[in-house]
Amino acid sequence: MNFSQIKKPLSVLLLGGSLLFIGLPPARAASGSPLRIDVAIRHHRFESTVREVPKGQPLLFHVTNFGKSMEEFESYDMAFEVLVRPGQTVEIPVSGLGSGTYEYFGDFHPRTARGTITVK
Repeated sequence: MNFSQIKKPLSVLLLGGSLLFIGLPPARAASGSPLRIDVAIRHHRFESTVREVPKGQPLLFHVTNFGKSMEEFESYDMAFEVLVRPGQTVEIPVSGLGSGTYEYFGDFHPRTARGTITVK
């Protein structure tokens, strides 16, 4: 998928519980392949299994909307904005990032649908 496709409505799969994975070492992917970050949308909240990623690693957000309403999965920090319909799963590629913390959020429910990844 290229960035010109991101503006089209897509689906997203979100898996895991956000509090269970704090403190794990950074996730790793095979050299050259993107690291998959699963995100689930449930009850206007994001659930993700990944909190830390290696510096420079290409990423692939795999987002699924288990809710009953649309959500816009967005990040100013990582420069993407994708509409995710109920029951849909979308994939969003992100080039390798430098060290820091990057935020993503649900534009339709920004108070509750929030997440971050830390690049080390």
